[in-house]
Amino acid sequence: MHKIKRYAGIDIGSNAARLIIKDVLAGESYDKAVLKKRLYVRLPVRLGADVFEYGKIRKKKKTDFLNAVTIYKNLLDFYEVKKMRACATSAVRSAENGKEIINEIKEKTGISIEIIDIKEEANIIFETNKYHLPEDKTFLSADLGGGSLQLTLFKSSALFWSDSYKTGTVRMLKNKVSKNEIKRFENDLAALIKNHNDIKLIGTGGNINTVSKVCRNKTVSLRMLKNLYEDLIPKNIDERMAKYFFRPDRADVIIPALKTYIRILEITGKNEIYVPKTGLADGIIRQLYEDDFY
Repeated sequence: MHKIKRYAGIDIGSNAARLIIKDVLAGESYDKAVLKKRLYVRLPVRLGADVFEYGKIRKKKKTDFLNAVTIYKNLLDFYEVKKMRACATSAVRSAENGKEIINEIKEKTGISIEIIDIKEEANIIFETNKYHLPEDKTFLSADLGGGSLQLTLFKSSALFWSDSYKTGTVRMLKNKVSKNEIKRFENDLAALIKNHNDIKLIGTGGNINTVSKVCRNKTVSLRMLKNLYEDLIPKNIDERMAKYFFRPDRADVIIPALKTYIRILEITGKNEIYVPKTGLADGIIRQLYEDDFY
């Protein structure tokens, strides 16, 4: 009889913090495992609002951060999770007091949060996507968060290249994205498509997941993106929330997110982007399971 194990991944992003708990039913081989989501909790901490404007996490956001992790700690205990990993990305990575705060959070909650670099972030996202895609295709993943955009070129068997750009949606709202960074992203993307014209595009992260939900399709076309952008741009936050049931912290960042994905499709000359609806926390759980399996 197969034994079900319970794993958890925590993603401390620039716009929100996410906890996913999954039950994993092991199969005869690693790629045959069944991962069933037990719980998903997203809390709108938005650390990037402080970090990208002031360079540090201030008192109110620090309290929000601690409260979020405390809630997650209680849920981990309630669901009797035996193995978990918590990772922080762009905002905490950029905050001058990031390490100090996660040390304090560990003392108060027992939860150890790792500040991961862009290479590790790319590897984790690759880990969760590679088992759901055809083996003979080359993919370019665009993972857009509040702090950064991560581009990753890979096949199911290997990750070839990855880079990160400080062009995240919260940075855009705060007008903290430099023209040079936008130019670097666009130039790199143009060079990639020149050398890999046959790539398929994948979009990950909360924004493109929301777009996919609105469009009711896991494959989102350029026309769908433009239509949604044109519908949203004249509306204020309340009107966007009323029509599409967006959360407040999604109704503002969705505009720079749509602009970014439209630009990606235009530069690459592609007409659509596939949205597997996976993210960093899913990849963390995949890695935890892989560590146990091997």
